[in-house]
Amino acid sequence: MKISEIDRNLAVQSKLDIKGLQYRNALEEPFDIYGLYRPKETGQYRRLPMEVAERVNEGVAGLCSHTAGGRIRFRTDSPYVAVKAKLTGHCFMPHMPLTDSHGLDLYVYDGVSDVFQGTFVPPVDSPEDYESVLYTAEAKMREITIHLPLYSGVAELYIGLDENAKAEHGRKYRPGKPVLYYGSSITQGGCASRPGNHYPTAIARENNTDFLCLGFSGSARGEPEMAEYLAGLPASVFVCDYDHNAPDREHLEHTHAALFQRYRQTNPDTPVIFVSKPDIRLWNDMDVRRRDVVYQTYIEALRGGDRKVYFVDGFQLFSGNRRYDCTVDGCHPNDLGFARMAEVIGEMVRHCLAL
Repeated sequence: MKISEIDRNLAVQSKLDIKGLQYRNALEEPFDIYGLYRPKETGQYRRLPMEVAERVNEGVAGLCSHTAGGRIRFRTDSPYVAVKAKLTGHCFMPHMPLTDSHGLDLYVYDGVSDVFQGTFVPPVDSPEDYESVLYTAEAKMREITIHLPLYSGVAELYIGLDENAKAEHGRKYRPGKPVLYYGSSITQGGCASRPGNHYPTAIARENNTDFLCLGFSGSARGEPEMAEYLAGLPASVFVCDYDHNAPDREHLEHTHAALFQRYRQTNPDTPVIFVSKPDIRLWNDMDVRRRDVVYQTYIEALRGGDRKVYFVDGFQLFSGNRRYDCTVDGCHPNDLGFARMAEVIGEMVRHCLAL
């Protein structure tokens, strides 16, 4: 780290009573940031280039600054990890905890898997600007992953470590392109209790795979501009999960197959997983007809000779005992719902990664 960078980081003031605490800018070395659009080049935490987002729709333009799926990895022997976060693009909602919308959580790799260590909990009175600290058992080198907020943007983020601690680049993800997710508020992470329980994040953690989450609450409508951008993103697997945000069946019919066909033009060999919405009501004809649209895209691809397409019936995602305990509002998954989604979709992702 350059001397000028050290001086700037030392100038970050802390209200935590921790002797030797030193903050370091998360945009600088040795922190590795995943799931965001060129953050170290742009100095911004966002999921899309602004010029692309503005061409898609107003919702995407606002939500692209939310850091859903953003992660920071590094190694340190500090006995604690603190964060000082200044957030923007808030999304306060009565059915979503602040630990999801504004919180960060931390995992430690134990040599086998990433294990949940704790959540950086934002205060109710000022969740947009706060400090929080998590302690580890002892001062030894550990692989750290921090997940960023799902429903807020990050203006500034500093990571606090002991001034005498080492900080190095973290564990890399498995070789290959990231898994790409495109979808609704559910894909963005509503309403998990914290970022690590978000289904794309859980799948990535279990497989040590990088991913990009392009979930946009209420705003994933499969527009040609979005299809064009998705087609240009390198991906090992593409999970297409935007059934929920199509305004009606007719809109889904107009965009779903077209989005896939545009994607296939540029990515002829990338496995594509089509997912229909998980809260389908089988007695509701409109819900069933929407699912049929998604299924039809899959069937037509198979008939055309495409052998790298897969279909996940949304009804399967909450299957089993306590099916109706899987959401907070009849629509958005709670942690149980997200765990079941991660199991079903994750099994399909693993199959595709093994091809």
